[in-house]
Amino acid sequence: MFGARFAFHALKGPWALPPDPARLRVFLLMGQSNMAGFGCVRADDPWQPGDREPVPGVLALGGQCTLKSGIPRGWSRWRPAAHPLHLNQRSAGFGLALPFAMRLLESEPDAMIGLIPCAWGGAGIDRLGPGSPLFANAVRRARIAARSGTLAGVLWHQGETDAESPELARSHANKLLTLITSLQNQHLNAYGLPFLIGDLGDFGDEKRKPEFVARRNTVRAGLRRIAENYPGAAFVESKGLAGVDAVHFGREALVEFGRRYAEAFMALKADSV
Repeated sequence: MFGARFAFHALKGPWALPPDPARLRVFLLMGQSNMAGFGCVRADDPWQPGDREPVPGVLALGGQCTLKSGIPRGWSRWRPAAHPLHLNQRSAGFGLALPFAMRLLESEPDAMIGLIPCAWGGAGIDRLGPGSPLFANAVRRARIAARSGTLAGVLWHQGETDAESPELARSHANKLLTLITSLQNQHLNAYGLPFLIGDLGDFGDEKRKPEFVARRNTVRAGLRRIAENYPGAAFVESKGLAGVDAVHFGREALVEFGRRYAEAFMALKADSV
């Protein structure tokens, strides 16, 4: 039913789809603004030469929806990947996913990387989990991507919004665990699929009330606990990465963060051999 909406054959050169789906490693990008990409959206964190150029060997799948509707906006087809990956959000800029992909290609240059942008700035976990339009859209597009590639993992960065409330902070870890198990076991039939969980930033605390810092640390502890105990999950440290405000990582930090996600993924794969 989706065949008429695709133009895979139009991709050429270093972005041409490989004949073997195993060569195209596909990753879901899930979370809120730091995953959608908040780098280079401020005057004091500018774009650098080449930032907006497509990365050879990396593709992005269109068709993301909105918070209110799971219906794709734009064609659900592959395109050469360039910043910003999340096209229907004005706040999206430079993100960590392309540095992640570039690091993977350094270690395996014959592979290709496919990215599925599913994050949404400001989204609490209730707007990302099972039953939400964003979740349904992510599942649908993961299945579409599986026709030409192999689902390899999920990149997750989220929790700042849920730190705004004591109740949300306390329930965040259980909701994330439900999201992971539902995504892997019920919808994608991919138990143990690598799920990379990024730590929240610890910058800006000097400007925050102590009670917010405590709630954020509750969320962070939950993220780490899931990564340590759930099969296929890994925790990605944010220590030493700077922010451009009290919540968001800047461009330089996102480059390093993306590489850390890649190192965590490669370590997971090495442990599973």
